[in-house]
Amino acid sequence: MPSILKKKQFWGGLIAAGILVFLFYDLDLPRILELARHIRLVYLLPVLTCTTLLIVFKSFRWKIIVSKVRKVLFWPTLSLYATSQLIGVLLPALTGQAGRVILFSRKGNFSKTYCFSTIFLEVVLDGAGLIMLMLLSSSVFVFPSQYRFVSYIIAGTTGCVLILFYLSLIFQEKLEALGYRKLRRRSLKVFLVLRKFLRSFNDGISVMKSTDKLLVVSVLTFLSWASHIVSVYFLFHMFNFDLPIWAAVVVIIINYLALMVPITPGNIGSFQLAVVGGLNIFSVPKTEAVLFSVVLYLVDMLPMLALSAFFLFTEHFSLSEISGDEELLEVERMVVESDVAVKEEKP
Repeated sequence: MPSILKKKQFWGGLIAAGILVFLFYDLDLPRILELARHIRLVYLLPVLTCTTLLIVFKSFRWKIIVSKVRKVLFWPTLSLYATSQLIGVLLPALTGQAGRVILFSRKGNFSKTYCFSTIFLEVVLDGAGLIMLMLLSSSVFVFPSQYRFVSYIIAGTTGCVLILFYLSLIFQEKLEALGYRKLRRRSLKVFLVLRKFLRSFNDGISVMKSTDKLLVVSVLTFLSWASHIVSVYFLFHMFNFDLPIWAAVVVIIINYLALMVPITPGNIGSFQLAVVGGLNIFSVPKTEAVLFSVVLYLVDMLPMLALSAFFLFTEHFSLSEISGDEELLEVERMVVESDVAVKEEKP
């Protein structure tokens, strides 16, 4: 099999192209031109402000999370975080999160295990925020059964992970003692490696032991969700959509669920499809929905790109340093080989 056929980027690009053809092939061009003439650009600044605040709140949340180990300056953290978000979007599937770990480790001077645990905690917090949004919006909107099923899985997983985090923090010393008793004669080296991993991981989630900081982190999580919702609501007004704010909540939730695992480069295609699907629930015509999805994608990406460009310029850093990293390439090879193995087992 040619090596290009084993690359996630190749298959992701094909999927993106297929989705874009499906979305754009039958659009009403005169209607697009009419919509463009009636777009209310006065709402563009509020939209960009909200999408920028989304990154600001998430960056400040990560700053609070790592403050248990080290104090970091906000502005460098903001540009570093935005760059990590860009890497998470651009690189496919697991390699995106691995790329974020490597970037934080290199530029933040943290251990990779510590960086992984802070990112994992962020994902769990966002999952908890998503569940709260679904519970609140369910009072005015009934989600389709497939989305409710996914939400149950996310709620159960999030709850279990939070419980495991707390147990790991509370019983850390007992876990270390148990590991020492079980492994000291068999393999002391394995025990030392596991103990180092446990301590580094628990350092990354240690903010959960501080009620004050956990409250701040929770508030920042809420504010990040709120800023994203308000940006979509302002965009409704920009496009003259007569939709309530809870419709923006539904669009954001569906978009989040659809993009939990990035399958296309930069989420191009899959992002637009998720937004169009969300707007379709509210009977927004396809042409209007597709144009809306394109503009929403751009306003979501612009602050991230601007802050990332600042970071790359001031730090004399290149994204190729991450995409070409040996550890990242190893993660990608593992993912590709697992896919190939599954395919070869099928008759």
